[in-house]
Amino acid sequence: MAPVTELEIRSAVHEAVVRGGSLHELVIDEFVIGERGRIDIAVIGDHLIGYELKSDLDTLARLPRQMDVFGDVFDYCTLVVTSRHLTKARQVLNRGWGLAVVDRTAEDTLIYRQVRRAQQRRFSDNLALASLLWRDELLRALDSLDASTGYRSRTRYELAERLARMTERDQLRSLVTSALTARQGWRVAKAPHAGDETSQSAGVSSRFLARRFLSQRR
Repeated sequence: MAPVTELEIRSAVHEAVVRGGSLHELVIDEFVIGERGRIDIAVIGDHLIGYELKSDLDTLARLPRQMDVFGDVFDYCTLVVTSRHLTKARQVLNRGWGLAVVDRTAEDTLIYRQVRRAQQRRFSDNLALASLLWRDELLRALDSLDASTGYRSRTRYELAERLARMTERDQLRSLVTSALTARQGWRVAKAPHAGDETSQSAGVSSRFLARRFLSQRR
């Protein structure tokens, strides 16, 4: 039987996520977390949800570091593996992480199966979360808090530090998710089987692929 590739896992996760998603959520492939790395799929809505994918052609060698980096930002994290990695994943996965598996059937179809549900993280890194925003987004967030006076010429890092210090996790998450969903240039697409993708905005890096959920009842 052919190995399950990352592209196949990604497609299966997109379909599973879209089925349970809402109109207001944004799904982003290869979501970059500053200079610390990137997660395979991010869902931006009321919460920040991350999915890391491990195909038959991957190893779990980078997983310990990835769990630390992603856990600083996302409210919920899920590892999606093939059957090849399932036993090892159960052994090394942090408590609170969700686990799912994508299997290929004898009929050559892919099945997404949730093994355990992700739990919301109680602690996170406010600076890592604030650092997801661009400089102009940080200034707008500080403006909304009447906290930008004297900071308009500061660096992006200094703005992120100030925003992180001034906000509690829930307030900061709301500011960050609002900015990310309002950000221009995401590649917007319809849900699988609902129609063709719209064109990508000029000048936007191809590593950003976003899908806005559309109702499956449309």
